[in-house]
Amino acid sequence: MKFPRPTIRVRLTLLYGSLFLLAGLVLIVSTHFLYRNALDKDEVAEKRAFFAEVELREAFGERLPGGLRLREFVARDGRTIFKFVEDVNDRAIDDAVDDALREQLVQSGIALGFTTVGALLLGWLVAGRVLRPVQRITDTARASSETDLHHRVNLAGPDDELKELADTLDSLLDRLEQAFASQRAFSANVSHELRTPLAILRAEAEVTLADPEATEAERDFARRVLDSTEQGERTVDGLLALARSQSGLLSRAAVDFAELTGDVVGDLAASAGELDLTLELGEATARGDRPLLERLVANLVENAIRHNVPDGWARVEVVGGEREAVLRVSNSGPRLTPDEVDGLFQPFVQRQEAGTGRGGLGLGLSIVDAIVRSHGGTVSARARRDGGLEIEVRLPAGREG
Repeated sequence: MKFPRPTIRVRLTLLYGSLFLLAGLVLIVSTHFLYRNALDKDEVAEKRAFFAEVELREAFGERLPGGLRLREFVARDGRTIFKFVEDVNDRAIDDAVDDALREQLVQSGIALGFTTVGALLLGWLVAGRVLRPVQRITDTARASSETDLHHRVNLAGPDDELKELADTLDSLLDRLEQAFASQRAFSANVSHELRTPLAILRAEAEVTLADPEATEAERDFARRVLDSTEQGERTVDGLLALARSQSGLLSRAAVDFAELTGDVVGDLAASAGELDLTLELGEATARGDRPLLERLVANLVENAIRHNVPDGWARVEVVGGEREAVLRVSNSGPRLTPDEVDGLFQPFVQRQEAGTGRGGLGLGLSIVDAIVRSHGGTVSARARRDGGLEIEVRLPAGREG
């Protein structure tokens, strides 16, 4: 069983507590030996001898032989009475000292245990305060995305390593925001500029096709030009939609997502041809930009119709909840590998398969992904076992009114 790795706050707390415990143990042991060494010094021994002589005089009084020094008074067993009393006192004092030192170790250990618990609690609070700027930096980085680079750390305080890290991240976000804004503006400007020549080409091709005096070769050339022009216009529309969805939402409002999906599917039903197109709608409300949501649903349904097999099927389902609106679009089709599914949301990645023969531009699902992320939702794709694809979109719910 693999245990989860503790967080940096837990590791710092344990480090603080371990250092405090180690320092406390060193303090207790060193104090213990210093006390024991102090009690074994010569001055203590002399005091012991003095108190032993006092006790002996008080005990014998006048019975001590006259004219003799106490240290010369010898008992029958050959030992001075003074030495005997001194030994008794030494043993008693040594026992008392050992008991006191042992009790000192026990009480110091108990005190160290309580203070270690307090040190751990204090270390937890201190670690949280120290790591608060790091959490703020993490939250800012997590909140930032390709469609929302407006968040900044703006960390106040002294010019230390954490403030330098926060300022570096803010500077990086500034540069990224400018780069993405320039990219979107470029895509939008190019798309708008391409509309005029494409419109001229379309008009010229339609004039040629409408000219009764045009030759068959001219008509065939005009038809090829018209087909290419239509594909170019679809590409321009896709780029514009992609640039707009990546620029963020211009408006947010509660949208009846079920009704919107039904309208879009109704408009595209004719293009399904022989495919079995089914629709299941539940009550669902999403909050966002209605034109972008329409584009989202249209791209998914068009993708399900285009990348299919003859006499296949496509199913569109909307489910509502208190917190989110769910759209599922599934269809029959060729089998896909996991690598192919992972690359579907990349711009200009086209699927190569035999099906209805209608190719795409490789922008549909990348636009869907950008729209979903701009609404704060999620999108996922799953290859079906029997072939085809199932795509699920989850959007934050919104209340009408």
